[in-house]
Amino acid sequence: MKFTILAIPFMMRQGEEVQLAGRDPKRFQVMMDKVRDQMVFAEGLGFDGFCLTEQHMQVEGIEATTNPIMWDMYIAQHTKRMRVGQLGMNLTVMNPIKVAEDIAMLDHMTGGRAFAGFSRGNTPRWTATMGQHLGITSTESDKSEADRRNRRALYENWRIVKSLWTDDLTSIDGEFWKVPLPVKWDFNPTKLWGADAVDADGMLRKISITPRPLQTPHPPIYAPFSNSMETARFWGREGAKMVSFVRAEKEEFMTIIIENCIEAAAEVGKNLKSKDVLAIGGMIILGENEADSRRYYEDFEKLWKIAYDAPPYHVPMGRMWSGNRNRVQDDVMGLIEKYQIDEIFVWHHIGYFGDEREKAALSTFAEAVIAPIRMRASS
Repeated sequence: MKFTILAIPFMMRQGEEVQLAGRDPKRFQVMMDKVRDQMVFAEGLGFDGFCLTEQHMQVEGIEATTNPIMWDMYIAQHTKRMRVGQLGMNLTVMNPIKVAEDIAMLDHMTGGRAFAGFSRGNTPRWTATMGQHLGITSTESDKSEADRRNRRALYENWRIVKSLWTDDLTSIDGEFWKVPLPVKWDFNPTKLWGADAVDADGMLRKISITPRPLQTPHPPIYAPFSNSMETARFWGREGAKMVSFVRAEKEEFMTIIIENCIEAAAEVGKNLKSKDVLAIGGMIILGENEADSRRYYEDFEKLWKIAYDAPPYHVPMGRMWSGNRNRVQDDVMGLIEKYQIDEIFVWHHIGYFGDEREKAALSTFAEAVIAPIRMRASS
């Protein structure tokens, strides 16, 4: 079993009222230290991985996850075995060549500890701004023209990234990208050592990146599951693992995700199992005792109503692991056995609720869940 932390770093503490906290370099330094220290602490507790969402322009100081790949490298430098990745990089508005290069380099510089996660983007402020050259904005899977365009960009950009990772040379004439854009390329090293990148007329027809990933064929791929089964089936065909934070009362979605992903994979000749297509996530809101957990939950609920279950997102709270540690242990172990999965993601805020409280949540979850599962596996 692997346990991966989805870190949600904040530059503002509970109870503070600060304008433009995300612009404060000193606050960012404090947050960096807290993220580093908590991940070193978590590795010692038995957690196996670290990842972040991708956000930009968060001047409010919440979810300050600008450039998750740089965050990954930072955490990898201070840990010994933790895998590092994203959940996920926006693969609709970003330059796919740059994304492929950066993750390949991360894979090498971490000694093969990288994993890659991709999303379609749900934040119009930065998705629309950064995707304006492609006419792409965020999506709600509503089958509108904007949604269909976003989806086409996802498919095309993943095709480019995968080819750059796995093929010696790439040539893709897409709707959004020409890889490469043909130019006159009269460069002796390319003629001598660039295989057939240049045609007989001296036009550049193929490119690749340096380096290809360290892992073969590439780092493991993940994608957050929201509402779109079409997206889930796409990633099933590509051999990616969906990560679902769906609440217990909507748990029928788990079976639907698994069935659709396995079926889609079989359509392209892949024989996958539940553990290959699904990881389950939950939010760890745990104190040292049940009373602490209850107060933590109440504070978490207030934050959620302000920043998540509010315009423009209206995101309901996902699966919660809080309260009695035995109940949390039973829930996690029951999910593992019921769905035959081998990975759990835990949503964990850093910086907002206070270092002592946040470390206690990690420690309690490790004692209640990770240690017993590892003990059972070794016996």
